[in-house]
Amino acid sequence: MLWPIEQIINHGAFMKYVKLLFAILILFVFTFAETPAQTVKLKTDPQSSGTLGTIPAGTFPIYSGLNTVAIGMKVYLIADTAGGVSSITWTLVSQPAGSNTTLSSTSDQKTTFVPDSTGYYIVQVEVNGGATDTDTLLAATYRGYKDGEVLGCICHDLTSGRDWQTVVPKWQASGHATIFKEGITGQLEAANVNGLFQGTYGPNCIKCHTTGWDPSANNGNFGYEAQASGFDTTWYKTFTKSGSSYLIPTNDMTAWNLLTTDSKYAKAARVAFIGCESCHGPASAHQDSYGNPNMISKSLDAGVCNQCHDAPTHHMVGHYYNASAHATLPHLEARTSCFPCHGGTAYYKYTKNPSSPGWVNDDATPISCAVCHQAHEVNDNFGLRIVPVKLQNGYSVTEGGNGQLCMTCHQSRSNINTVITNTPPYYGFVDRYGPHHGPQADMYLGRNAYNYGNSALDGLMTHGSVKDACVTCHMAERGPANTPNHEFSLVDTTGGVDKDIVSGCVPCHGNITSFDDIQASSDLDGNGKIEGVQTEVEGMLANLAALLPKDASGAVVSRLSDSLKVKNKPNVVKGIYTYYFVSEDKSMGVHNAKYTIAILSSAMEALGSTVPVELISFNANAGADGVTLKWETATETNNNGFEIERKTSDTWEKVGFVKGNGTSSNFAKYSFKDDISGLSVNKAVYRLRQIDLNGTSKYSKEVEVAIVAGPKDYALFQNYPNPFNPSTTIRYALPFESNVKISVYNITGQLIKVLVNSELPTGNHEVTFSTNSNGEQLSSGIYFYTIEAQAVSGSGSFRQTKKMVLMK
Repeated sequence: MLWPIEQIINHGAFMKYVKLLFAILILFVFTFAETPAQTVKLKTDPQSSGTLGTIPAGTFPIYSGLNTVAIGMKVYLIADTAGGVSSITWTLVSQPAGSNTTLSSTSDQKTTFVPDSTGYYIVQVEVNGGATDTDTLLAATYRGYKDGEVLGCICHDLTSGRDWQTVVPKWQASGHATIFKEGITGQLEAANVNGLFQGTYGPNCIKCHTTGWDPSANNGNFGYEAQASGFDTTWYKTFTKSGSSYLIPTNDMTAWNLLTTDSKYAKAARVAFIGCESCHGPASAHQDSYGNPNMISKSLDAGVCNQCHDAPTHHMVGHYYNASAHATLPHLEARTSCFPCHGGTAYYKYTKNPSSPGWVNDDATPISCAVCHQAHEVNDNFGLRIVPVKLQNGYSVTEGGNGQLCMTCHQSRSNINTVITNTPPYYGFVDRYGPHHGPQADMYLGRNAYNYGNSALDGLMTHGSVKDACVTCHMAERGPANTPNHEFSLVDTTGGVDKDIVSGCVPCHGNITSFDDIQASSDLDGNGKIEGVQTEVEGMLANLAALLPKDASGAVVSRLSDSLKVKNKPNVVKGIYTYYFVSEDKSMGVHNAKYTIAILSSAMEALGSTVPVELISFNANAGADGVTLKWETATETNNNGFEIERKTSDTWEKVGFVKGNGTSSNFAKYSFKDDISGLSVNKAVYRLRQIDLNGTSKYSKEVEVAIVAGPKDYALFQNYPNPFNPSTTIRYALPFESNVKISVYNITGQLIKVLVNSELPTGNHEVTFSTNSNGEQLSSGIYFYTIEAQAVSGSGSFRQTKKMVLMK
């Protein structure tokens, strides 16, 4: 009971009362503020030559992280702990009869063991003598597969039926199934050596191009069987050594025929590829149990691919992936509203059935290799799991090629048609203003931002001619091995110095070294300087932020909790959305400079800011019939027009004038053709002088064009070399600026690949068709390539087809 204060004092019980309160307080602290409980999760710990740093001589101790392992293969385990940890205890609870293996450590966070008998191994880890976790691993041997023999994978070798029954035919057509054969028949890294086309191949390559590989482990792997049969010292006998490799005449079948026809090499032939067991673990127990699915492993973890694809400095895909945000995505398991994009297994299930709402991330897998790529079949789009993409505003995406894979998740979570309305309260947001992170697809496509009543902005694109959108730039090759950039970041931090990766931009923007080398067309942020596009957009974004209300931290209002600051202010709501649409795109105009500048200009104008003439593009192309200048504006205020100036020596001269639109918030396009027939110079520089109605003016950036005698007629030339393997060059000539499409077909007329599909300037051009770098699995034979060209001005068109021969 609690006593009245008078009674406490009168009876001298005050100290007893204080002691009682203190005891209650101590009890509360220990009850509700105790140290978080310790937890532990036992996990397999995938390893690669990249994580290990080396491959010890004579062995290949790479661990994929699977729970089905080969006897003799080292298994790596890790205790994933949370809370205060004072001790860790590992125990090998159970192992097959006759096994003598032990754990490398019983008290460290990590441990390893090498299974020495087939059967189950049960491992337990305990933290602080309390929390425990257990995992079971199965050790088995490799069975292999060979056409026409009843060996492993027979249940999956059906031409019809359920998905799991048709895996082998798909795998047989993949690069995984054929790469070893290609290697020892001279088809890899082929080049002309002293007049003979030869491939380069060596023993180190074989480790990743076959199943298993460990010459010291008698478990059916290729390395052991090749050594036991003598194939490892026989296959290269007739070839010339070059360093640690051999030069093999292209399509020389000597070594392959030796392996597949001599019965003493039969066991090695069964695993002479990257087979099912390379990615699912050895299958002897799986087959012996008549296809028991628990006797084999299925995992989306990147460790499965990184066994071979993380081997610096030659194969660095895994190296870059491990450093990517895809490998370390936040808030995965707990927030199911973030699925399927924030969970690997959830996204995998989404690609299988996009209409199902039940996607879950069963094993907390991040966005890994196998989440985006189908490993069983690698076709001309690298086996990407692309499903139809639709933006939140209902726009069905047809642009972007392979980049559509990225667009599935990298898009706004808001529908602009429902979150911003023209009636009070002017918004329909759930919890915050803006697109709720990642509107890169919307920005690239010029869709789903507020267009301020200007429908001409919808679909406005800067990089519409970039064939594979996101993929073209974010996966441009990098590093010493010219590896596709699976880190996806376009900033290289190697050596502690940030450096823009602009190799994907160079084909269009020239020899630039940073994004800010791409100059804006005019002074967009009003600071008196024409700077790089990113710098100008950052300035425009800061100008817009200055017009918008701020939250307690000083940032532009983003939460609905600050709704009083935007009440009955529709243009403020639109401005906030535009601000976050641009800032959360994170490219500062690179993804779509035209659209970015247009919506920022419109937002500031709607908020009462006087926006000058916003020139969003300006370029020049020289052709046989003159130099064509094109430019575009997002908004115009009191614009009298544009004076065109040209410089061929040291002096600028006026060569024309184009009338402006006065004051307008609509997107506008302008053009002017300069007749250069009387000029005898190699180059010319152009600029625009934009003049206001009151006579004030400002200049655009300067653009330089080379003036050369261009082709007089359309032409398509014979490819070289012809016959070819693995690549050939196709040259063509354009007398006018033209829309060009170049396609490759097989002898039956089936389209193989579109090599070019864009608007190109007049001149001589070329494109390379490579069966290696583009992932095509083509057979030897006759192919056709066709050009379709239509002059932009309508002054001419051209179509022609030529034949070429692929000879493997």
